[in-house]
Amino acid sequence: MEFDWAGAVLAEIWDGLAGPATRLWPVYLGVSLLIAYALYRLRRIEGSFLGWIMPRAIYLHPSHIVDLKIFVLGRAIAALGLLNVVFFGALVAQWVGGLFGEGLGLAPLGPVAVALLLLTVSDFGTYWVHRIHHENRIFWPFHSVHHSAEVMTPITVFRKHPFYDVISTFVRGLFIGVLQGVFIGLFAGKVSLFTLIGVNAGYVLFNMAGSNLRHTHVWLGYGKLLSHIFISPAQHQIHHSLAPEHHNKNYGEVLAIWDWMFGTLYVPQAQVELQFGLGDRHGNRLAQRHDSLRAALVVPVQDSWKQVKKRFRRAPPAPQEHVTPAE
Repeated sequence: MEFDWAGAVLAEIWDGLAGPATRLWPVYLGVSLLIAYALYRLRRIEGSFLGWIMPRAIYLHPSHIVDLKIFVLGRAIAALGLLNVVFFGALVAQWVGGLFGEGLGLAPLGPVAVALLLLTVSDFGTYWVHRIHHENRIFWPFHSVHHSAEVMTPITVFRKHPFYDVISTFVRGLFIGVLQGVFIGLFAGKVSLFTLIGVNAGYVLFNMAGSNLRHTHVWLGYGKLLSHIFISPAQHQIHHSLAPEHHNKNYGEVLAIWDWMFGTLYVPQAQVELQFGLGDRHGNRLAQRHDSLRAALVVPVQDSWKQVKKRFRRAPPAPQEHVTPAE
């Protein structure tokens, strides 16, 4: 029986586009729609639900068109397996596990504990990758592509420069791989690799809790208490806000505890009207510089290189005093 290469390639592409490991899995989208519909009814919003959830002004906006182009490119790269966190993490895990020799043979942890540890470690790495890209002038141009979105839809989560994905994949894979390697070493193979790299229950719950609403105009907060533990869609929208008081807040992806711990947490007291995009320190919108796929890919490289040259440019030598030669 011949292997169906075409079918395998199509399956890989589908998994990269809308498989269970992505936020665009139809199940996650369906749950987000149900949550949005409940909000629509509870808030008694006027007009049709379809017109409210998918307004033409947003989905036909030039910014969203760029989102779609970057999405297609990013998914094509992902389908090639070039940005595979699981694969890189497994390589690190194998190396770290080998450092333990025969292992300690401890009783293995339960699947819930493993899932929570993997989620916590991965989210910690994601927090710092995100924060460093905001606060470092060399890395910021690559992340600014994401923040230059002037309207947001579930596709906006994929509006990322490939270089940002490379750094994120490396750091998350490193953190997860080290933890997995420790598991393998301590439990001497009693924790299967399938268990370690399988679908993380924590991320399933995260996606089921309306993660697709994070990059939309639909406001969904979790309340004051839960917003200190988990990042709500409303808190991530705050992160994208032009308002100066919202700048550099809520870096976390799933957990808010890192923002709370390191002083970057912002919990809104009530729903606020937000504008998205890049702005100056006073909240004034900056001109859109990522208005095409080419610009989104090339401009960040140019901007980052300028910062590199500034950083490493040697200071000019101090002027020598002019001394009149002795007669």
